[in-house]
Amino acid sequence: MRAMIVERLGDDPEAMHLADVDLPEPTEGEALIRVQAAGVGPWDHFMRHGAWTGPMPYIPGGEFAGVIVGDSGEDAAFDDGAPVYGYPGLSGCYAEYVTCPIEQLAPIPAGLSLVDAAAAPIDTLTAGQGLTDVLSVAAGDRILITAAAGGLGHLAVQIARAMGAAVVATASPHNHDFVHKLGAAVVIDHTQPDWPEQVREATGGGPAKVLACAGQTLEGAARAACDGATIATPVHAELPAAEHVHWRTYDGEPRGSGLIRMAPWFDDGSLSVQVEARYFLADAAEALRKAAQGHTRGKIELIVDEDLAAELEV
Repeated sequence: MRAMIVERLGDDPEAMHLADVDLPEPTEGEALIRVQAAGVGPWDHFMRHGAWTGPMPYIPGGEFAGVIVGDSGEDAAFDDGAPVYGYPGLSGCYAEYVTCPIEQLAPIPAGLSLVDAAAAPIDTLTAGQGLTDVLSVAAGDRILITAAAGGLGHLAVQIARAMGAAVVATASPHNHDFVHKLGAAVVIDHTQPDWPEQVREATGGGPAKVLACAGQTLEGAARAACDGATIATPVHAELPAAEHVHWRTYDGEPRGSGLIRMAPWFDDGSLSVQVEARYFLADAAEALRKAAQGHTRGKIELIVDEDLAAELEV
């Protein structure tokens, strides 16, 4: 099969390239999937630039959409040819085939196209778990979501609204209309140095629940939050000193059940994935460069299946 492989960590353009590699073989409890598209995120850039500690070479990519190949196990959790999406880990998806633990797969909801599904798993799970498991958001709550136009933030806004929360969000000015359309009641310009004070004013003293989606918003999130607030973030960085808030750093766990929980919102239109840019598998290096720059509106993805690429005119 064809796959994008990384032979050396770092920016060397020759170190990541397409190659013919062996087809992966599923072990017990895993399924083999023919990948049609793969999501691209900042985690892929971090892996390539030093976070990857496994054997070399490796295949990047942590999320995908595709179809089941063959028998998915004794319990026949998925039929041959079933469309699925998932988060198998932080490698393996920039390829024509990938293996994935069955419990980390989910059927693609009817309301979500296969191509958009590829860009959904990691950020959907991370947003959902932050809002539910960490912050315990409930109907009627008011929550601050920072960097709300990005891959994680734009999904978090929609999920919070579907849960019945009132959302105050931050974004660059050119993304304000976009974030309002996602469901945010108030959008603050986080390029302004006084944006935390603007949030406190808009919320009558600061929100008690915050999802900080980008490292550059951590300090401002602490300044914006009220005394005793909980700030959840999947960003692993040095946290600002702020004794008046409770920091909760977490990782989105690769649960198929978490994606299944979101399916009704995808189906009724409450939740959708915005894809800003699509690339061919061979152009993965360019996709990673774009992801590393940040400031994306929604997600970036790679089209792996050539027939799908032709249909989308990528």
